[in-house]
Formats: sequence, structure tokens, C-alpha cells
Amino acid sequence: MSCCEMRIDQLNFPTEVEYDGIHAFGIGHESCVLKFIRIVREARLLEFAGRQRVSGKEIRLVTPFVPERHLNEMKTVLREVLAYPVFADCVVVVNDLGMMNYIHRIDETRRMCLGRGLIACFDYAPWGRHIYEHELPSVQKAVAQVSLYDDEKTALFRHYQVTEVETDLTDGSVESLRELQKEGFKVYIHRSSVLYGTQRSCYIRRRSSDQTCSGVECEQIEKIEPYQLWDSAGFFEVPPDTEFPTMYLRGNQICGRVYDTICDWADGTILRME
Repeated sequence: MSCCEMRIDQLNFPTEVEYDGIHAFGIGHESCVLKFIRIVREARLLEFAGRQRVSGKEIRLVTPFVPERHLNEMKTVLREVLAYPVFADCVVVVNDLGMMNYIHRIDETRRMCLGRGLIACFDYAPWGRHIYEHELPSVQKAVAQVSLYDDEKTALFRHYQVTEVETDLTDGSVESLRELQKEGFKVYIHRSSVLYGTQRSCYIRRRSSDQTCSGVECEQIEKIEPYQLWDSAGFFEVPPDTEFPTMYLRGNQICGRVYDTICDWADGTILRME
């Protein structure tokens, strides 16, 4: 039976709910360093994670991409958090190569998982398949592979104790992910949303220079209407057969609807409270 993980990446995550069928909890944030720091220091969430660990469920620490201005603070927080009993021997999900290197330097035996912020594929773009749909089948197969599928990259990540990856799933990326699985890496698939990209800052904060980070308002989803942006300058007409993907802003992420791709072969799936 594959593992089902619930992601604790919101300050208002409900902790009084019975999470039947959930085998693991990932606490932290994959893209926002400010929210990560607040979440991993939130007593209510840490107490919940501690109870789940005692009950036999796996706890994972999810870390984000880290801008240089927050690097020293993030190092301090990581040293602090990794010493908590609830995170003893846990897998750390990394979305920043610098953080991967730092974690390995302070704890050479710590197992890590590559987050979806470090895995690229043409298929992961909003119109991914259209980029190469007119290429030869052999070319289509090559460009649809995930970015770490070669011997040199896998050897590098093994050196850093990376034993797992988590990513989005498309029809084009299935084959290379299954090959990666055969090489001994566990593969976990996000099933609540697709991550198209990460912005420099949260869209809530960009609306006003006076806006402070509450860590809660940024969970409000704002839909993006690409067809309006396409012809807003008046230079283009939208072709009648063009299908624009569903896209929305959430915090500093640009997300979309999960693709209807079968993933029963994966080692696990990842959910979040939407």
C-alpha cells in the first residue's frame, strides 16, 4: 500500500480532525521562508506533529527555497528545529540546493527528499506539451523527462543522502519518474495542485507596501485569467481552439489543477488542505 501524506503548510491547519488514511505529515513550507519559520515554531502544530509521531505516523520536515537575505536566519532555524525530538531521524524535503548542502554538512546521515521546486520538466509548464508536440517522437520522449534523470545527477544526490523525490505528474513525465523509481528513489506525487512557478514575494504583499505578513491572508486563492492577459495589449487574438489552463495565485506560488494522470505505481501521494 502506498503512503498518503498530509502537508501541514498553513498556520490555521486544523489539528482537531481525525486524519484516517493518512500515514505521514509533512510540516513546513516548500516555497516561502517566512511561512516556514512561523510554522515550524508554532507550538500548536508541533504538538500535533508530536502526537502523530507517537501514534506511529511518519513526520517529515519541508523546507523552502531560501533568498540570500534570509540565509543566515534559515540556518539558525534549521539547527534549532532539527534538534526537536519530533524531527529526530526524519526525512527533510529540500527545495534549495544550498540548503541541501548545508543540511548534509551539519548532519551527514540525514536522509533528504528532493522537493518539486528542484525538479523541472517541459511538461510542468502550463502549456507544456504544446512546446514540443510537433517534434519527432524520440525528441518528445527526451524533452519530457524530468531534469534529474541521468547517472551523474543521481550519483550527486545519492552522495547527499537523497533517497526520495516529490513532484507533480503529467502523462509525459511518467516514464522517466518510473525509471528513477527503478534506480531506488522513492517517488511521491502531489495530488492537490500543480506548481507552475514560485514568485519573489506573495501577491498579497505586492498589493500594498504597508501589507505585513500574517501568514494567513496569503492562503486566499486568486484566480488568474490567462486569456485576458493574452490579448490585453491588443496585439493578439485568442485562437478559438486554444485551451487555457486553470491557474491561480496562492502565497508566492503559481498553481494549477492536478492533471488526470494515474499514479497508482508511485510510492506515495501528497495532499494539502485546500
